[in-house]
Amino acid sequence: MGATDLLDDAQLLFERAQAHKRELNGLLGAGPDLLWNIGRSISPEGQHRAELRINRRAQRRAKPVLADVANNLVHALDHVTAAARKSAGLPNPRNLYFPIERDDDDYAKAIEKKVAIHLDQPWINIFTAAREAHRPYLHYLQLVRILSRESKHWELATGTAGALAVQWFPPGSPQHRIVEMPADHFAANDSYAICEAAEPFPNVGVQIVTNYRVAGEDIEEASLESVLSTSFTFVSGVIATSREYLATLPFPS
Repeated sequence: MGATDLLDDAQLLFERAQAHKRELNGLLGAGPDLLWNIGRSISPEGQHRAELRINRRAQRRAKPVLADVANNLVHALDHVTAAARKSAGLPNPRNLYFPIERDDDDYAKAIEKKVAIHLDQPWINIFTAAREAHRPYLHYLQLVRILSRESKHWELATGTAGALAVQWFPPGSPQHRIVEMPADHFAANDSYAICEAAEPFPNVGVQIVTNYRVAGEDIEEASLESVLSTSFTFVSGVIATSREYLATLPFPS
C-alpha cells in the first residue's frame, strides 16, 4: 500500500459523478420518455403535422441526477482534503472542506481560516495552482457547489431547457431541411411546429440542436455542459496532481 491509495475514495466519487453524468445525458436526450421527441398529428383539415415536443416529466426526473453529479464532484474534492490529512497521520476535522470560492478575498479567507490550520503548504499550493489554471471558469466551479448545497438543503435545480433548431434529410433528397426556433421558446411552451404538409412527416433520423442552462444565487445562467465539463476537468486535475504529490510521501504509520 502506498500513500496514493489514500485518494481511492476521491477517485471512486469522481467515477460515480461520471456515471451520473452519463445518466443525465441520456435523460436530456431525444427519444421515447426522454426530454425531446418528435410528435405527429393530423389536423381537422387532413394536414400532417410534426412538432418538437419537450417532456417535462423527463426534465423533472433529471433533477436528482443533476444533484448527484454535483454532489459527487464536490465530495470528491473534499475527499482530496481528507487524503491530505491522512497522509500526515492526522484525524479528520469536521470543518475542513476543499476551498471553492470565486472571489479572491473569500478564497484567501477560506485558506487562512479553514485550510491552513489543517493542511501543510504544499497542499495549499496544489489547490491554488488548480484554481489559477481555471480562473476564467471559477463561477462554474462555484455553481457546482451551489447546486450541491441547495440540493441537500433547499431544492433540486431544474435548469432551463431550450432548442435552437431541428434538421433532417427528406427521403431521396440530398438537401437537408432545417427549422430554427427562438432560443427561449420552450421556457413557456411545450411544443414547436416544424412541418405541416399533405404527406406524413418522413420516418428519418432527426438532429435536434438543444441547450440546457443552470443558474444559482448571483450566478447567471450558464450552459450545463460547459459547467460540468469544466468541473470534471478541474476535479480530475486536482486528483491527478494530488496523486503525484502523494507518490513522493511515505505511507503514514
